[in-house]
Amino acid sequence: MKELGKIIINGKGEERIVYSPQYVPDTPEENVIVFPDKKSVAVNWRRNLEKLKEMGKVLEEAEIVQEEGTYRVPITNPEIPYAMGLIFSDAHIGSYSSDYDLIISLIDTVLSTPNSFLVDCGDTFDAGVWGGLQHEQILPQYMQTFTIEDMMRELGNKYAACVIGNHAEFLFLASGQKPEMIFARQMKGPIFAGMGLLHLEAGKQKYDIALAHTYWGKSKINIFNTCVRLRENEYPEADVFVVGHEHIWGYMKEMVEGREVLYIRPGTAKIRDRYARIHGVAKRGQACGIAVLFGTEKREFNAYTIDDACEIMRIREELAKLK
Repeated sequence: MKELGKIIINGKGEERIVYSPQYVPDTPEENVIVFPDKKSVAVNWRRNLEKLKEMGKVLEEAEIVQEEGTYRVPITNPEIPYAMGLIFSDAHIGSYSSDYDLIISLIDTVLSTPNSFLVDCGDTFDAGVWGGLQHEQILPQYMQTFTIEDMMRELGNKYAACVIGNHAEFLFLASGQKPEMIFARQMKGPIFAGMGLLHLEAGKQKYDIALAHTYWGKSKINIFNTCVRLRENEYPEADVFVVGHEHIWGYMKEMVEGREVLYIRPGTAKIRDRYARIHGVAKRGQACGIAVLFGTEKREFNAYTIDDACEIMRIREELAKLK
């Protein structure tokens, strides 16, 4: 509808926008379907598309997922000049082939480390509803989601962001229930559908992290090719690029137009993966365990194994006590 102007609607001087009425022509006679001894049916494509536009707006306004979002790291020890982000992906909670000792260790590390947070790059729970995946579920899907909700409750404001991966999306494909509702009830940080840009605020510094559960350009020869494509095509100004899904582990830095960028393939907790062996993907998944240290005073960011990152945080904490 075209905006015509405004009119004053009461003595307070309040105004209301006036629109021209949407022209919907009468249904042409040839479009009216008449059945013998039954009602006639009139189909008007203009009217239908106008109604579809209205419903599209209603659904869009109800979306929880974001394309971008901001997370402020809870700095519990300002004497340590770093914030530690643990990159978590492809946990597949509920499948018999996931390493639950690994998952517990990762969560406990975030909970016990000052200035730390968790970034979830998708496939948090397995939700296998098709093919052989349904036979991997040793925890019913409803209990998988209850388990994730309780994990988020314990993490609290340390759960920085979540990407909806293809396994969580199985819930939508099978039942029409959007999986982001599971995360929204407990999460403090943003939720991204498939991919998104996380604006990270760590102390005095700000960083941009591009997250994608999967992206094109996958290569076994160059596992970071998909991260490069994500940078070139979607988030050219980001600092860190994380792509999950393939259960591959690794990190690499490079210089692009005079600035450092960091690429991360976060690995998985699903390390006993029959599907991967049967389909020639890999012998087993590569265990997740990458952390990024972000400077809170000076702008710097580097990836480490989780053990090394925790050791650096411990040493800086001890040094702070000596001051």
